Amino acid sequence: MPIEVTSVPERRWSLSKKGPGKPRLSARLFSPQLSNRAIVLRLILTLVAIATVVGSDGLERSYKYYSRVIDARLASGYLTSRPGLYAAPRSLRAGQGFSPADLALVLRRAGYVETKGSDIWNGSFSRTRGAIELRANSVRRAAPGNVLISFGSDDRIQEITGDGVTLQSFTLEPEVLTNDLSAKTGRNRKLTYAEIPPVLVNAILAIEDRRFFQHAGLDMPGMARALARNVSEERAGQGGSTITQQLVKNTYLTPERTLRRKYAEAMLALALERRLSKEDIFALYCNEVYLGQRGAVGARGVGDAAQIYFGKKLSSLTLSEAATIAGMIQGPARFSPDRHPEAARARRDTVLEAMAAEGLITNGEANTAAAEQVSVVALEKSDASQAPYFIDYVNREIENELNHGSENLRVYTTIDLELQRLAEQAVRRQLEKLDDAGKSGMRKPQAALVALDPKTGNVLAMVGGRDYAESQLNRATDARRQPGSTFKPFVYAAALESGFSPLQMFPDAPREFIYDKTRTYRPANYGGGYSMRDVTMREGLVRSLNVVTVDIAMQTGLARTANFAERFGLPRPERYPSLALGTTEVTPLQLAGAYASFVNGGRKTTPRVIAAVADSPAALSLTAAPQAVSPTTAYMITNMLSSVIDHGTARLARNSVKGAAIAGKTGTSRDGWFVGYTPNLVCVIWIGYDDNSQLGLTGAAAALPAWIDFMGSAVALRPELGGRTFECPEGIKFVEVDTENGMLSTLTCTHRELIAVSERVQPNVECLLHGNLPPGVDDAVQEGAPREIFVMQRSSREERDVPRRPARRSTQVEIDVQGRRTLVNDLR
Repeated sequence: MPIEVTSVPERRWSLSKKGPGKPRLSARLFSPQLSNRAIVLRLILTLVAIATVVGSDGLERSYKYYSRVIDARLASGYLTSRPGLYAAPRSLRAGQGFSPADLALVLRRAGYVETKGSDIWNGSFSRTRGAIELRANSVRRAAPGNVLISFGSDDRIQEITGDGVTLQSFTLEPEVLTNDLSAKTGRNRKLTYAEIPPVLVNAILAIEDRRFFQHAGLDMPGMARALARNVSEERAGQGGSTITQQLVKNTYLTPERTLRRKYAEAMLALALERRLSKEDIFALYCNEVYLGQRGAVGARGVGDAAQIYFGKKLSSLTLSEAATIAGMIQGPARFSPDRHPEAARARRDTVLEAMAAEGLITNGEANTAAAEQVSVVALEKSDASQAPYFIDYVNREIENELNHGSENLRVYTTIDLELQRLAEQAVRRQLEKLDDAGKSGMRKPQAALVALDPKTGNVLAMVGGRDYAESQLNRATDARRQPGSTFKPFVYAAALESGFSPLQMFPDAPREFIYDKTRTYRPANYGGGYSMRDVTMREGLVRSLNVVTVDIAMQTGLARTANFAERFGLPRPERYPSLALGTTEVTPLQLAGAYASFVNGGRKTTPRVIAAVADSPAALSLTAAPQAVSPTTAYMITNMLSSVIDHGTARLARNSVKGAAIAGKTGTSRDGWFVGYTPNLVCVIWIGYDDNSQLGLTGAAAALPAWIDFMGSAVALRPELGGRTFECPEGIKFVEVDTENGMLSTLTCTHRELIAVSERVQPNVECLLHGNLPPGVDDAVQEGAPREIFVMQRSSREERDVPRRPARRSTQVEIDVQGRRTLVNDLR
């Protein structure tokens, strides 16, 4: 029997007039024949339909917006473009000291994975015999896409080619220092899904998201249960989040618990699920999840947790250990196996029960694992966090410079993590040597190191102490100590700027200096020895003579000397004669910046730790560097400090940095100092006690060995940090002088040295105090001839590597009957 279909009268809104000029709204929807209940029901249905249409449009717009957010993050490397601190990008060049294995570790830390390719990372790489092939993220537009890095038999990079073309250099993506500023992460090795053992995968799925491989990013039943629990609360609680939601929450969103954040979390999760495979999402989650902290070391990712808590690689984890790590995800502090072993064990057993319930393990395997004790390995020194003193200082600078927290910023710092590793090793080895030698008794000294680029001021490495877990005081930036003789170059720079010549003579003998009209000061050389003769100003610095240095400061003027120290970025000393000997306290960072000015053409170098800031509400102010001293003065100081290395107080450093010119100065106060530099790297080492008591060692014995260790390794790793010569400015002349009197040397002078002087103070008097008289002069003297004038022609000896050949000279000499020679005139 056919079904009878009755038509439904069309309901339309209409306007009609009721009275002149008064519109009346009428609708058959509100027909008098309908009950009030039916009217209300139909009105609700109509509003729901309208809301659905409007809501669908809003959802579509919202989904497109969050999809663009996901696409932008994927294009720049998912985990390497989030807020946090980043190291300076590493540039690879031919000649650098890398083995394939070492470079593979660097690539992993920089966000590259050893796989066939995946666009969730900065790129991927594969190893072949004697080479590494690097593939950039294909979403990016940067070229080249494929880079081949070849190695020689000496574990150095031999050649770099990009898309078949030889490259001078290739820059890697910056490595993440930390995304959690409360925990200085020690490792950043990126894992692929294939590298995560199945036992750990199953443990995480069982306790965190058992339907992960079935849902599309949102677990609707779980969300319904969470909504039911929190429907009456103003702020949403935890619960119902999938692994995908947890990932986007940790990498995109703030930890606030609001419905607005929950909505954004859901949209991001849906967008991410449509762009990446489940395996890639799970791998990202395992790399990102925070798993607590031991000492100063934060565990970011399951790989960190396996090493920090159990001292193992992921592949070696037992079922019990894997369940312990999976159980920590819900509450890293509450279920920490080192601080709360009982709570960690109870949570581990819960994970094992869930795994058994899901059929991932048998009941027997669960019982066996549950019977094991929860134990962790001892926290070794090798587990030290990654540049913790540097990270603390960067956070302070962000607050000072930007008036803004760093939680929502991408801050690109200046640190070179390979140099940082070398710096930490050098400091640790030297402190261990001092401990073993018993030089410090029962107490153990502290140390600080700062290495920076003299041209930019970029801090490349910073060590603030022996152990961050024991003491968070950053001695590189906050511990002010007397620099001792490392301050002397600034005294000599002030004198040179005042017109002194590096060959001017000063007495090296006990002296008393009067200042403030009636007050006296009696300095003594280190060790109490004196040569009891006049020495050149240059020799005063090379031999670090205290009496000569104080004499120079007094003649230059104490106020003027103090002003010049301030121009270098050092604290302004009080105007006492002792200022010349480095009694005004400074930090290692300040001293490193001041010495960098000598390499930087006399321009003031301000150390900096922040290279760039993304998403910043304010920009860092960068101004042109003022001139602290003239380029010629800066070069003359460097030339003197090179002689400190050659035959002065730092002779131990001679030839210590292969293929590089070096200059430096020791310093001994209560502490031991050494500051030295190549044309492209400045490094300061300080070793002493926190209570400012006497170390009892010279700078050459305490600090110089650590400097040699670090600088030799740094230049071997990055040859461009060396440099065979310091850049010589216009106005510098190279002359060979007799070091005993500062005059131009002759072939008969026994102590000769090639030095750099400015044109305005270069010597023009030839030494006449050594060797025999010219032919004919001796006969005239012996015959008792009256005073006569003889003119002798003599050419200065040519020296290899002398930039300018000295002109042929004529010297007119007066000879008296006793055979004494007196200069009458110098003829050109």
